[in-house]
This record gives sequence, structure tokens and C-alpha cells, in this order.
Amino acid sequence: MKKNKKEKYIDDGHTIYSMDGLRKDKEGNLDVNKKEKRAIIKAAMAVYLPRFLLIILAFVVTILLMYFWLK
Repeated sequence: MKKNKKEKYIDDGHTIYSMDGLRKDKEGNLDVNKKEKRAIIKAAMAVYLPRFLLIILAFVVTILLMYFWLK
């Protein structure tokens, strides 16, 4: 039986997505204006807030079940 040798990966330099729209300064901070910053925060809240509320709801339900079970 032959063993399949893995070929060594050679980077050919192509990109999947152009990152030209993201501007960074020397400290690594993104150069965005107030409108873009608000949009970034709004998008993050739209993603993380429902998850956070679901976790809080799960804790409340667990505490209520424990309260009524141990009463």
C-alpha cells in the first residue's frame, strides 16, 4: 500500500476578499467615522443582545424551578 504524502502548502498570494476598505493607523486602530462606528455597535448589539437575554432568561427559569422545587 502506498502512503498518501501531503503536499506542502505553497502560498500563491491570491486573496478571497479585498481588505482595502479597512484603513488602519500605526497603532492598529481602525479609521472609522462616527456614523460607521455607530453602525458597527448597532450590528454587534443586534447579534449579541438576543443571545445575552436568552442566557439571562435561562438563569431566571432555572432559579425559579429550583425555588419551587425546594420549597
